[in-house]
Amino acid sequence: MGKFMADLHIHSTLSPCGSLEMSPKKIVQKAKEIGLNLISITDHNSIANSAVIQKLSYENGIEYLFGMEVQTEEEIHVLTYFDKYSDLYEVWNIVYDGLPDIKNNPDYFGDQVIVDEDENIIGYEDKLLINSSKISFKELFNVVIERDGIFIPAHIDRETFSLISQLGFIPQDIDIKFVEISYSKEKEDFLKDYPDYIKYIFISFSDAHFLDDIGRGYTIFEYKNEKIDSLTKIFNKENKISIIRRFKC
Repeated sequence: MGKFMADLHIHSTLSPCGSLEMSPKKIVQKAKEIGLNLISITDHNSIANSAVIQKLSYENGIEYLFGMEVQTEEEIHVLTYFDKYSDLYEVWNIVYDGLPDIKNNPDYFGDQVIVDEDENIIGYEDKLLINSSKISFKELFNVVIERDGIFIPAHIDRETFSLISQLGFIPQDIDIKFVEISYSKEKEDFLKDYPDYIKYIFISFSDAHFLDDIGRGYTIFEYKNEKIDSLTKIFNKENKISIIRRFKC
């Protein structure tokens, strides 16, 4: 029996809402310190820090899924994951091309910083990343699934930027298997208002923007085989899934 202690919703220095302490090196150090063995960086509509964090993760014995948090044209946040960087890159190209050509204002939104493995700043993203891309929720689903990726509506319990807040429901014509619930929200409380959604598999991650946030919510995936060909294969209904939360004193 294998097990992944996973936090797959972490923002780096590249996300304008992310703290400048969220360098690739420090993220991996923190993940290792608290015992995570599977992570993903899901910056907003961008992937520039992803490859270096994958490298550092592997060097520290941590598995890594290539990820990105996309904001669709409906202003829905969606977590997307891939085994291959090339697949992530193709989806990012579509998403990035659909972003409005509006420059970031660092004084207002914060810097969007690209950092190397030694914490040197090697660049800045000029286009404001927290806008909506001109790709619909359903279109994004299709391009992700076509590349064997994982598609998870993010923090569906929130009053903004969630599938429920924007559409009011989960579309039944899209084969959604997983939904993310916020680290501070109980699944049982959510299901009191949406009992029909018990059919979905609920997972929870930290949505970390600061180092101390990493691992405040994580999900344990227990899978049957000791060795798997693809990390995305942990996302199936045969595996035991447990949501764990840490709360600060």
